[in-house]
Amino acid sequence: MYKKLSKPVSILIAAVMLLTIVSCSNNKSADIFSNVKLSGSEHSWSNTNGKYSELLKTYGTKTCIGVMAVATDADIVYLYCEDATEKDGKTSVSQDTVFDIASVSKTFTAVCILQLQEKGKLSIDDTLDKYFPEYEAGKEISIYDLLHMKSGIPDYCNNPDPFWNISGEEAADQKLSDIYLDKVTDEEFLQALYNAPLMFEPGAQFSYSNTNYRLLAFIIEQVTGMKYCDCVKKNIFDKCGMKKTTSMAKDDMTYVPVDFEEQAAYGFTDENGYPVCPNNSRGDGGIHSCLSDMIAFDRALFGGKLLDKRSMEILLKDDDGYCCGLNRDKNGYSHDGSSMTCSAKNRIIESDELGNIYVISLKRKVDSDQNNAGTISEPLEGTGYIKGTVKDGVYINEYADIKMTIPEGYILNEFDLGSAMAGFEEDDKRIESAKNCDSLFYDGNGSGSAIEIDFLNTELGVPDDSSYTEEEYLNDYVDLLTRAGENDEDGWTIISRDIKKAALGNKEYARATVIIDYHGNTEFNYYARKIDDELMCIIMASVRENENVSDFEKLFE
Repeated sequence: MYKKLSKPVSILIAAVMLLTIVSCSNNKSADIFSNVKLSGSEHSWSNTNGKYSELLKTYGTKTCIGVMAVATDADIVYLYCEDATEKDGKTSVSQDTVFDIASVSKTFTAVCILQLQEKGKLSIDDTLDKYFPEYEAGKEISIYDLLHMKSGIPDYCNNPDPFWNISGEEAADQKLSDIYLDKVTDEEFLQALYNAPLMFEPGAQFSYSNTNYRLLAFIIEQVTGMKYCDCVKKNIFDKCGMKKTTSMAKDDMTYVPVDFEEQAAYGFTDENGYPVCPNNSRGDGGIHSCLSDMIAFDRALFGGKLLDKRSMEILLKDDDGYCCGLNRDKNGYSHDGSSMTCSAKNRIIESDELGNIYVISLKRKVDSDQNNAGTISEPLEGTGYIKGTVKDGVYINEYADIKMTIPEGYILNEFDLGSAMAGFEEDDKRIESAKNCDSLFYDGNGSGSAIEIDFLNTELGVPDDSSYTEEEYLNDYVDLLTRAGENDEDGWTIISRDIKKAALGNKEYARATVIIDYHGNTEFNYYARKIDDELMCIIMASVRENENVSDFEKLFE
């Protein structure tokens, strides 16, 4: 997933959720940051109201290469702006600096669709053949399936081969280059859609695909008779007073891209590092916005000003891991986005004491961050991680809410993940070095079976600092195992991988079942679960010949 551009371009693009979209709103609204003042040498501001003290313990020292804010419906709680200027070389980076919010744009598209349903102009139960009569498979796919990423349609940018009916890295690179240079017409896109095979039966499972939200934008345009950018402007930006937010626009972003030379050489950005494809990224990404406008949007959306109660229930319905343009988190909702030179995250935390809490970050990508080859000495510093304990044959980690009975005959072993990374390729070290091994148990009877419990600091382990999903981690880790096996003298081969949901105790994890050929086939199961915004728990278990994975899962209460 996370590669330098010097690797095959199609692999890098698979990590990118997409770029440009929207048109400018000049409505005036109250300045929600009017009481927030950053002095020349101070780049952060904290609300002194005592009721925010606990919230500031978590966020009050956060910094980033960009901007971030924490807000409630009533107040700004925290603001950080990096010590830098905008592209004019004079204006300081602030809450009004405009970034590409990439896939965070999907929330706006979902809201537009539900607004149209409220007006009786469409139904989310409509099937796609109503809007695309030539699409034979569309008879089985509903707007609901598009909203929840359950259509089975391949991702036109992250999985280009089946969607565009091409084969090989060179062809994929060329097609992706055409997309980012805005050379692909809507007609060409739809013709590819009509011929693309489905990955699975519509509605059967979740699979993140940008194609779903691109098609939603097409439907919005059909139903309204308006360009997508004009529709979101009229029905969202203007209503929220989003003065700087645009869609399907160029030359409006004010952050300063860095480390973009390779992207520009491939034509994925202009000579200054900004996106160049306003048409080919609508619905699924590309809205350009700033902290001020994003807070206004979140407050309006969760304050009932954009959708009625029933539509909000639909928007926030979690179906197999995805709502409508939002992910369901442990205590709220979020979506993240990643373009070529910046990233964004919009998180909504539900709080009994403070109501809705909005945590928003807009960041520049820096190559040294993305490809830091060194190891991280204290990877869990600054997170809420607390080491688990072992007593009377039971492992307990209260912070992660894990309780596991240690199998009979298993021994607790001290293990240093850092020392195990000596043989890794430099580009592979980042994610692994952001982990700590909490506990390792192995079978003292010599079967070779083991259970390893690790924790990953996703803020350090993910180059673009976006919300790292469990499925992304598991896929990246299996890829790492594949490369490690290829580079090992004795070697091993990954026979198969299968990623699906699984339960350990009362918690849902993503589980990767991996068959490895190493002097005979061995099954490993890797479980991953986000604990909070920065911390992920990873549990590895090898399965003995006379056992199966369900025996391991029964160890958890």
